[in-house]
Amino acid sequence: MFATCGKPRLSEVTLSHLNILGQAIHAGIQPLVFDGGFVSLVEQRESEVNGDAKRKSGQRPEARTRQGQRAQGRRRSPSEAKSFRSPAVEETHGAGFRLLAQHYEALSFEEKDGLWVAVKAKPLGPRGPQAHFLIGVPNDQTIWPRAWAFQTIGPQATTFPLKHTNFPDASICAFTLQSEAWLPADGLLPLMDHYSLWAVKSWHRQIIGWWPGPQIGVCALYRRNEFDAREWCGCESGISYGFCHFSLDRRVPEELARREFTQFFGTDYGNRQTPPSIVEAARTRWKKLPPLSSIMSLA
Repeated sequence: MFATCGKPRLSEVTLSHLNILGQAIHAGIQPLVFDGGFVSLVEQRESEVNGDAKRKSGQRPEARTRQGQRAQGRRRSPSEAKSFRSPAVEETHGAGFRLLAQHYEALSFEEKDGLWVAVKAKPLGPRGPQAHFLIGVPNDQTIWPRAWAFQTIGPQATTFPLKHTNFPDASICAFTLQSEAWLPADGLLPLMDHYSLWAVKSWHRQIIGWWPGPQIGVCALYRRNEFDAREWCGCESGISYGFCHFSLDRRVPEELARREFTQFFGTDYGNRQTPPSIVEAARTRWKKLPPLSSIMSLA
């Protein structure tokens, strides 16, 4: 399924679906996200992509499950997701995780500060590539969840490309806090739907060459390193980057551009990588997870 370079190799049908999604997202059409993270347009049915039985637009059939196993803490599969040992974790995340586990293949790993959630999704349908997500969800809901995406897990774990990941830990940037596209009260299922859509956009850039739809880019160095001329400009003008900030950004001297970037992000542009402990978690298929407190600033 995967090429040696880590780029997904798609069938003609799946590639066509990705093309259609990219054009729609670029035109401002918001797709639906079905069970398993399958991303499709309102007018489409999953059957049109993979030949399965049709289902009504927006309907979520019962998610398939797999058995949980022992790891650091207890692995929970959807079939055994009842309640957590910690009253704080149960109160904060119990109902949300159980709902998530009805619609995605999800495992939870409970600890005193919150929950690690590992999710497998197939955003391009059952015959498309898999995406694996590790999400840290603190009990303190003033601290937002943080997630990392992998194209493969196991000894040769491969992360998604860095575009639209945060500095410096390369966690997923699927939306901005200011947009209020997701709030903690919305729960884990809508959050995971955002991540599935993010994976589609990332694959579109890897395979087709550009990122579809709106995006944010607050300074010249970031835009000129990460934006294609065909993409929406990061200034939110609604104009393509090639006809907006493209020329202006290239006139900014490198030293000034780097200084401006550091003022915005508090770090250098080259200082962005997935924490080694998160990579190790993926390499061990979630058997070795770091404490949440080592990844997030928890009181």
